Amino acid sequence: MEIVLEDKKVKDVMTVEVISVNISHPISKVISILSTRDVSGVVVVDNVGDVVGIISAMDIFKLFDGDKKVKLNYYAEDVMTPYTITIMPGADLYEAGRLMLENGIHRLVVTESPLRKRPIGIISSTDIIKEIKNLI
Repeated sequence: MEIVLEDKKVKDVMTVEVISVNISHPISKVISILSTRDVSGVVVVDNVGDVVGIISAMDIFKLFDGDKKVKLNYYAEDVMTPYTITIMPGADLYEAGRLMLENGIHRLVVTESPLRKRPIGIISSTDIIKEIKNLI
């Protein structure tokens, strides 16, 4: 049995509700959003709304210091993982998976244009695995 991921598009499985924060948001607000929205990451956008990074729970863990305290005197842009890899909604799931694998990441921000990086969705490795399961 074979599954052809090129037949399914990113737009068919992406999450359209993108949870984002501005680069100037304090890290305490980011932690609050991660907790209340029950997500493991948020998209970081600049002042015009373009994707500039991602903050995951692992990025927050990096704020732990040697005294077993969490340092909160940071902003989103200080903690984010800079992000330049995006994908278009018309791309296929094979391409999405390939980009994740090649770059060692677990999610891609979906944008309408490679020039304008305003987020319109997000697709994770889990989304692709769920779609493979649905196709079995």
